[in-house]
Amino acid sequence: MATIGNKKPKVDFVIRLVGTGMRPWVVPMRSLTRILDAVQRLVEQREETDEESPESGEPTKAGVDHSERILRLLDVKSGSAVYNVAAFDGTSALQVLTDTAASIRSPTKSEWGSATISSIQELSEVAKSLGCEIEFRQADGGKQFGGVIATINATTFGLISASAFVSGETSVYGKIERVGGAVEMHCGLRLPDHPRKMIICRVVGGDLVRELGRYLYQSVIVNGKATWIRSTWQLKRMVITSFEPPKTGSVRNALEQIYEAGGNAWDKVKNPTAMVNGTRGGD
Repeated sequence: MATIGNKKPKVDFVIRLVGTGMRPWVVPMRSLTRILDAVQRLVEQREETDEESPESGEPTKAGVDHSERILRLLDVKSGSAVYNVAAFDGTSALQVLTDTAASIRSPTKSEWGSATISSIQELSEVAKSLGCEIEFRQADGGKQFGGVIATINATTFGLISASAFVSGETSVYGKIERVGGAVEMHCGLRLPDHPRKMIICRVVGGDLVRELGRYLYQSVIVNGKATWIRSTWQLKRMVITSFEPPKTGSVRNALEQIYEAGGNAWDKVKNPTAMVNGTRGGD
């Protein structure tokens, strides 16, 4: 276990960017920051919140401190894009990387978590933008790196998506907190059972966006095609095609209306009543 102090920590694993002409100085700082942030979330198995999510469009808020489990770069050298990393708990970090590699190899047999999925998506996007593969390698004594633990490339996220997600037509109750968009129309939807994470939804049509804007910071029922993480039924994204304005009555009644409205996605939910109640369904 690495500790903060005068003594230099040992290398626990290595991040290596592999591609034609790849060198440390050709990697933009923004891309390197995205890689390191994604690896940090992956090792911690920590979900994104509005304070740190790139898709939220909001800056990191002061007071959010994960320094007790932070990863640290060691001995960055020229010659290739290789980054030695010291972890707070090296054994745990290596186990997470090993488990992630196993999940990538057998996506249909894996119980995908939100932190793993978001990290792989981020790393795949960076690999695509840089035209490289991102390798995680073992530290091997005095050598720069040892054997490959896991590899993520531009296609990795796409390959696991079919196994990690399930989609269907449905209705969702939430508070509208952002509406608009320069290229595609979006709105930010905050769910009662996940208040720290805003879901950025695509909205079909400018007229619908303008109508949603009338109910900013109010709770509505939105309808459309949603995508959930298969293992947890946590909403990941949604395309909104219509909505129902706020009505008098309790949140409970609104959720029960969603359940009655249904949509074919409910047929796939193991415990829809528990999901409506804001709890996670059982097996």
